[in-house]
Amino acid sequence: MRSVLLLAICFAVPSMMLAQDWDRAHRIIGKSQEDLRRIEHHEAWAEGDRGHYEAAERNLADVRRDLDEKRLDRGRLDATIAEIEHITHVDRLDARAREVLNEDVRELRRLRDDWRWR
Repeated sequence: MRSVLLLAICFAVPSMMLAQDWDRAHRIIGKSQEDLRRIEHHEAWAEGDRGHYEAAERNLADVRRDLDEKRLDRGRLDATIAEIEHITHVDRLDARAREVLNEDVRELRRLRDDWRWR
C-alpha cells in the first residue's frame, strides 16, 4: 500500500508542476495581449511601427493557441519578444506604456528561460 501511494505521488507531482507551467504561461501571454491592446488606440503609430505592433499581436495569438494545445514554440516566443521589444523603442510611446511592455518582455523572457523544453 505504501509503495502504491509513493508511486502515485511520484507521478502526480510532476503532473501538477507541468499544469502550473501551462497556467503561468497562459497568464503571461494573456497579460501581454491585454497590455498591447491597451496601447493600440492611445499611441500614434508610424507605418513601420504599426507592422511590429500587428506582428506582436499575431505572435501572441499564435502562442496562446499553441498553449491551448499544450505546446510552446520557442522560435515563436522569441519572435514575440523581439516584436514587443521593438515597440518599447518607439519614440512616440508613452513612458508608462513603455514600462508596462518592458515588464511584459521580462516576464516573457523568464517564461522562455524557465520553460522545460522537450
